[in-house]
Amino acid sequence: MEEPSISELPDELILKIFSLLPLYEESIATRLLNRLRMEGPWKLVPNVSVFDDSYNSFVNFMSFVYASLLFNESQILERFHLMLNQKYSASDINVLVKFAVKRSVRKLRIQTFENTLELPSCLSSCVTLKSLILRQLSIEVVPSCFRLPSLKSLHLFSVEFSGDVSLASLLQSCRDLEYLVVKDMKFKTVPRWFQLSSLRSLHLLSISGYESVASILSMCPFLEDLVVKQSQVFSHYEPTLITCRKLKTLILRELTISVVPALFCLPSLKTMHLLSVGFTEGESVASLLRICPLLEDLVVKQTEVTHMNLSIKVDLPWFRLPLLKTLHLLSVKFESIASFLPICPLLEYLVVDQSKEDGSVVFKEVPYWFRLPLLKSLHLLSVKFSGNDSVAKLIQNCPVLEDLVINKTRDDNVLIFNINAPSLRSLSIDNSKGKRTYIEENHGFVINAPSLEKMDFKDTFSNLLVFEHMPEVTEANIQVICDQSENFIGSLTSIRHLSLCCLSSETPYPSGTTFPYLEHLDLCTCSAGWANLLVCILNDAPRLKHLKLKSQHGAHYNDPMILWKEPTVVPECLSTHLEIMEWRQYEGTEQERNVAAYILANTTCLNTATFSTRCRNKHHRMLRKLKKLNRVSETCQLLFD
Repeated sequence: MEEPSISELPDELILKIFSLLPLYEESIATRLLNRLRMEGPWKLVPNVSVFDDSYNSFVNFMSFVYASLLFNESQILERFHLMLNQKYSASDINVLVKFAVKRSVRKLRIQTFENTLELPSCLSSCVTLKSLILRQLSIEVVPSCFRLPSLKSLHLFSVEFSGDVSLASLLQSCRDLEYLVVKDMKFKTVPRWFQLSSLRSLHLLSISGYESVASILSMCPFLEDLVVKQSQVFSHYEPTLITCRKLKTLILRELTISVVPALFCLPSLKTMHLLSVGFTEGESVASLLRICPLLEDLVVKQTEVTHMNLSIKVDLPWFRLPLLKTLHLLSVKFESIASFLPICPLLEYLVVDQSKEDGSVVFKEVPYWFRLPLLKSLHLLSVKFSGNDSVAKLIQNCPVLEDLVINKTRDDNVLIFNINAPSLRSLSIDNSKGKRTYIEENHGFVINAPSLEKMDFKDTFSNLLVFEHMPEVTEANIQVICDQSENFIGSLTSIRHLSLCCLSSETPYPSGTTFPYLEHLDLCTCSAGWANLLVCILNDAPRLKHLKLKSQHGAHYNDPMILWKEPTVVPECLSTHLEIMEWRQYEGTEQERNVAAYILANTTCLNTATFSTRCRNKHHRMLRKLKKLNRVSETCQLLFD
């Protein structure tokens, strides 16, 4: 058979081959480009060019770049990356960049691996360049006539300025700059007269030198977003007054603050994230909070970089966060969190995460006057309490609570989580992680949430579960091991989508309970009695349309299996409604074959039945066994994946 030529291959495949080819010598590259020019696909080469000279001589590299860029000057070049390990003259680099400029380059990246770069003069006439990335290089001269007339975004990674040249010298050429990222650099003195009036977003990552971040802000009067990492934010010698009137977002990460200037002000700040921030010399989170009168979103996470305990102390009785709506407290120590929350009267979203154990009690006894009148979402993740009452009172004092998430932890000092929340609409509980010692007393959950619509409940430790009537629940994911199993699923009579894993040998709802609206059932097959539980639900769910069987935790096939009891009367859902059946981790045991055969034989509306197994070699054997049963409906499509 004659092999197809490259021109007969799909265009996408040709382009993929091109991206993997090594760089050719000039004569070979030229012939290849000319050939493909006649055949067509070259015009479809992506508008991104990356040139790396790591494995090529200077001559070969330059030849290939020339051939590539000279080929189609009419094509717009979205991105142009130069990774130059060898030393090149300023004229060579200028010529390479000039090719990109002629093709209306929009994003330019140059990396010289600590060599000196003379800024290409052709960029001063490039009106299409919007983004410039300079990495691992030195700049000795910034010509006074050099300009970047349309540049919006500038990234400087490990860039060193020599002699009297400074970052300000380069920034003066970017009069329309809006986004600036500076990483691993030293800051020299910034002229006080210099301003970047167009700058809106600034990232300062691992910078050092004579200047603090606060003093740099003086040159950005209209800055809106600031991110600082591993850098000095304030110094003891700041100007008398620094005000960032337009700043709306401030993110501080992995740094230490030893002083907050008394007159420093952030009058428009809406969002502040303090991630791994340490405070010394008497300063605290409150030192920053008091200068942000309009703050709406606050995230505080404990520091690990400086090995210090980050704490929040509110000593001033007049201190308030009157507009705060969202608060994340992640591994933060408190003397009393109840004394902090009242300063946030408009709080709507609260996350408290104490996953990193520090031995402290986060929620002590809640005072009778404590209220969170507007709180709609509360997440309590591995939180420790003073006792059962502190949990109940906390939830009761959130009168409009709609979303509650609880991840229970070992030794949280709570035996019974009493959740009485009339307004609650979504509930997620995870009590399945960690090791717990045996407790003779009753421990678990008592839930009264008549407006609940969605539930995600995972509990492998409780011995007491009480669900009051919840007529609005339409979707629930329940995984439990509990001896008193009749106290929960029976309250979900309006359920439409149920995912259930129950290791109890008893039916987890009272006799006579029906699920008239249940249409989608996911049942876990990891328990010994799952098949008989399935029969019960099929009998009590007349409108079931979609059935999915799956072992979420691994079937215990070594355990004694409870024999499948074939129903004497065909459940109504099989004969009138069931349309789709999925069976994941189907192993083809005798009991599974009997269950499958019964369902397939008694469904009249089934459109698709899909079986999957961990072992592909079993597919054909299972298919033959099921077909031998001769009980598959003619309208059903039997699939194996």
